[in-house]
Amino acid sequence: MGLFKKEDCCLCGGKTGLLDKKCRDGKVCKDCVKKLSVWFDDYKNTDKLHLEGQIGVRKTYADMAMAYPFTKVFGQFGVILIDEQEKVFVAFPDTSGGLFGRQRVVRSMEDVIDLGPDVIEFRQVEDFEIDITETSREEKRTVNGQQVSYDPPHILYMETFTLRLKLRHPYIKTMSIQLNDGAVQIHNEGRRLWTDPGRKLAAHLLGLPRLVKEDQEAVFDNESLLRVFLRSEYDMPDYSYGFKCTPRNWEEIRRYHYYLAMAREIQTIITGNGG
Repeated sequence: MGLFKKEDCCLCGGKTGLLDKKCRDGKVCKDCVKKLSVWFDDYKNTDKLHLEGQIGVRKTYADMAMAYPFTKVFGQFGVILIDEQEKVFVAFPDTSGGLFGRQRVVRSMEDVIDLGPDVIEFRQVEDFEIDITETSREEKRTVNGQQVSYDPPHILYMETFTLRLKLRHPYIKTMSIQLNDGAVQIHNEGRRLWTDPGRKLAAHLLGLPRLVKEDQEAVFDNESLLRVFLRSEYDMPDYSYGFKCTPRNWEEIRRYHYYLAMAREIQTIITGNGG
């Protein structure tokens, strides 16, 4: 007799392994877990009856998803598909695949069905947060065999854009959808400017730019300010989102804006509120 006795799956009767999920009524095998939502994780407080019900509902969701004309698709790592008319969406936390995380693009409804959709109604979203996670490190140069700082310091900022949703749903409590595949990297001359008296004065006098909360810090969003002061679309502002603009990092900053604008558009569509 082995040290660990294998249990039968409480849903299908198949064999389970040591690391398989455990619900109130016993273990759930890997094959049955695949039939459940990727967003579901509260196994210990859920019984067999509710798990069977979830599997049944998800079969219905697959049929429903095929019928929706999803008008917008967002994200390059996690993905969210939205039907604005019916006010529903489908989301997945990770669409990468393969041994080295090769990106899997959702190209058709067959891909959506294969990933296993959960159809969520806009009204089921209780809270919606745009989480911009920032990490940074100083870049140095080698002088006479020694690593020395630039003047001003050169800082590499890495930005990850994640949507965090709290739901009022039968079996999904939260969703966390990372939009960008790999962090947006911005090479900055000097540290990011979170506060600047001149920009505050412009905000006061012109009502621009809008102040945005990111990670509990006030970040100046100067999209509107750029439109006021730029003489040409080819001109480069001194600062954007607190970053010092240079030919090296301008495209990186624009990529930052791309994901921020994407996150705000999703928030506005689903909640009707972009702030």
